[in-house]
Amino acid sequence: MQCFSPVESEVLNVVLAADIQPDRLDDTQLLQAINALISGGGSGGSGVVAGSEIGSVSAFAMPTPPTGWLVCDGSAISRTEYADLFAAIGTLWGHGDEVTTFNLPDLRGEFVRGFDDGRGVDDGRAFASAQSDEFKSHYHGFVNQLGAQDAGNDGYITTGDDPVDQSLANSVTDNAGGDETRPRNIAMTYAIKAFYPSAS
Repeated sequence: MQCFSPVESEVLNVVLAADIQPDRLDDTQLLQAINALISGGGSGGSGVVAGSEIGSVSAFAMPTPPTGWLVCDGSAISRTEYADLFAAIGTLWGHGDEVTTFNLPDLRGEFVRGFDDGRGVDDGRAFASAQSDEFKSHYHGFVNQLGAQDAGNDGYITTGDDPVDQSLANSVTDNAGGDETRPRNIAMTYAIKAFYPSAS
């Protein structure tokens, strides 16, 4: 279809983006296209704006996510009411009642880690699996504590000819701490794209 002005060209682009066949005699096509783009997530019935696909997870700077998103709180939700989301994630995050519901991921208070998928950095992990906190194995040295001079191979620190129990030396180095190991962080709301709001 030939366009005679920039405005006509822009309108035509919007209509085509919504997968509507242009018709010069139909003066409702622009409105139809806008409604289709809104209900389709941004780019027509067949596509969506990147990052807003059903099943995508985003962090929000407010406690309550916008319409179309559900907080990742582990809730059991309807398999029919959220059929598109169920088709996307299935029961990866929980089987619900095993008949009519399924679970959302529960990301409250959690850090998210990229799936290793054979890279070998976080080897042996299954997708959607949880991991508890952990310290990497390491050693601490003791210098002149309790008169110690050398670290023996038998797990004791030696002072001359007399061994000193390692646990006694360790007690000197205990540090006060909290209930968990964590980096600096900011609390935000994780939510999952569950449905496209109706244009109405």
